[in-house]
Amino acid sequence: ILNWTGQGINTMTLGGLVVAIGSVVDDAIVDMENVYRRLRENQLAGNPIPPLQVVFNGSVEVRVSVLFATIIIAVVFAPIFALSGVEGRIFAPMGLAYLLSIAASTLVALTLTPAMCALLLTNTRLPSTETWLEKQTHKLYRPALKFSMRRPKIVLGMAMAGFVASLVIMLGLGQVFLPEFQDRSLVIAAVLMPGQSLDATNQVGIAIEEALKKNPGVETAQLRSGRAVGDTEVAGVNGAEIDVQLSEEGAKDREETIETIRKEFEKIPGVVPNIGGFISHRMDEVLSGVRSAIAVKIFGPDLEQLRTLGQQVQSAMGQVSGLVDLQLEPQVPIKQVQIQFDRDAAARYGLTIGELSEVVETALNGRVVSQVLEQQQTFDMVVWLQEKYRNNIEIIGNLLVDTPNGQKIPLAQVAKINYGTGPNTINRENVSRYIVVSSNVAGRDLGSVIKDIRERVKQQVQLPAGYFIEYGGQFEAQEGATKTLISAGGLAFVAIALILYFAVKSIPATMMILINLPLALIGGVISIALTSGIISVASMVGFITLFGVAARNGLLLVENYNARLAEGQPLPQVLMEGSMERLVAILMTALASALGMVPLVIGSGAGKEILQPLAVVVLGGLFTSTALTLLVLPASYVQFRKFLVPRKTTPIQDIEVTQGSTA
Repeated sequence: ILNWTGQGINTMTLGGLVVAIGSVVDDAIVDMENVYRRLRENQLAGNPIPPLQVVFNGSVEVRVSVLFATIIIAVVFAPIFALSGVEGRIFAPMGLAYLLSIAASTLVALTLTPAMCALLLTNTRLPSTETWLEKQTHKLYRPALKFSMRRPKIVLGMAMAGFVASLVIMLGLGQVFLPEFQDRSLVIAAVLMPGQSLDATNQVGIAIEEALKKNPGVETAQLRSGRAVGDTEVAGVNGAEIDVQLSEEGAKDREETIETIRKEFEKIPGVVPNIGGFISHRMDEVLSGVRSAIAVKIFGPDLEQLRTLGQQVQSAMGQVSGLVDLQLEPQVPIKQVQIQFDRDAAARYGLTIGELSEVVETALNGRVVSQVLEQQQTFDMVVWLQEKYRNNIEIIGNLLVDTPNGQKIPLAQVAKINYGTGPNTINRENVSRYIVVSSNVAGRDLGSVIKDIRERVKQQVQLPAGYFIEYGGQFEAQEGATKTLISAGGLAFVAIALILYFAVKSIPATMMILINLPLALIGGVISIALTSGIISVASMVGFITLFGVAARNGLLLVENYNARLAEGQPLPQVLMEGSMERLVAILMTALASALGMVPLVIGSGAGKEILQPLAVVVLGGLFTSTALTLLVLPASYVQFRKFLVPRKTTPIQDIEVTQGSTA
């Protein structure tokens, strides 16, 4: 199915399959566990019914819950598909693999699982008592459940306190767009001052390349200077890139190796490097047009004023800890040959500005007129002036231009050609001119660094009228992804509420399930705080997964409660027996999900950078979400019983459940 949708087997689709393990197993666990328990109860009954009928009844009991739970999880994952840009391309395959997995598991649970139960369990004598593990699990859970029912305010208060504490902790966590990719390939971009020749750039690049090859953390280093003729990438001859492949030793401590490389550049005056992974560089360029994690863009009409403001911003950013590769875009006046066309003179000869521009472009920039085949290789034939003539205004002025009437006139008759100075580059975005101050981050999270930069710039840089600053790069993408997930998550929350209402057919019961969803945050936030201390888009996707698990567990419990209430059982018995009955299935699901997350949590290195923080959130949240759901939901039913059970029930203090009632 993944192949039909254009996806293959890669890190993200495999991650989606791993994350889905709990949900995939849960469908079969819930169905099989309920059938198994009903068959065991039927064996102990005085007037047993046919085993096949028991299998049918047991499967039907949970079928609606399983189906609605699957729909809820599908809706919970919908916000992932609302992500656009880089993050959308990364997480969409994972979400697709996840949804396909749970859809297939639901189909199997509704068809194959009952058939297998009928085939394997109906002709087998089942144990008449609980297993040792079941007994120990019930023994541990029963006192906690009784306490939550007798002291619901304490349990709800502790849950609320934990939720508030998790929010406080979350506000103190660092923020990044995506975790740092641990690939062994680095790209080092070095830009010399404009006006440097290609030979000068090559000399500096070769010196850097030789120094890198002596570094034990570097396996290979390859230099590229300038750009090829006709290359679509805009780059001057003063720019060089070095592709570096780290050795196994260097990859083990990647950050230290990169820091060592930066120190090598300190020995070369006038060169500020931009060092990053190949994937990170390309991603940064897509996000902001700059190969850096942070791009501070100053917009305004005057280039000289932009340079002044850029220097002020660079100075302010230099006072912020955690910034590396800080550089102001080299935008300086350089000597130029300036050609200004005379429209009136051109019109007298029947020429257009476009035709004159083609002549100048061919002479100074070159034009491909043919191709030459040599030794089974094809080479472009480029026509242009010899290099020694390209900066000679007399030669340029004497270029002959064909007129419509067949005459040839020198270019100087329709254009003014002079030596002058001008900016080496002029950048525009949305028609506005801008200059960029860029940097990377090391040793700190992106969110706190951006906060400090904004404070410094606000204090030290006064913007004239008509000038403004935008903060781009990974931070801008992270803010956009967060807003998208929150807005799409809000719509998903409303959809989940409607689905739950159709499932339980009770507004108060729906509210009880929804109240439990925020509790999934607690363990996830604590696990982040105890590990990296940084929240990313990957972590937020982990929280989305947790909400699905919490909603599923809550629905299974509430469906059981409602079925027992409909039979006329008193609330204390409903909560005690209903919770004990679903305990094993819920714990088995949580354990299966946790085991699936363990390899992702303990793994490290290339390929696991995005899935690891997601798995950390899911693994930590599973413990608190499962435990709190099993305690908070019964406590909520007790505390708000007048809304849920509008009739007199047995006092909570009179609860006493025998061993046989949970068998």
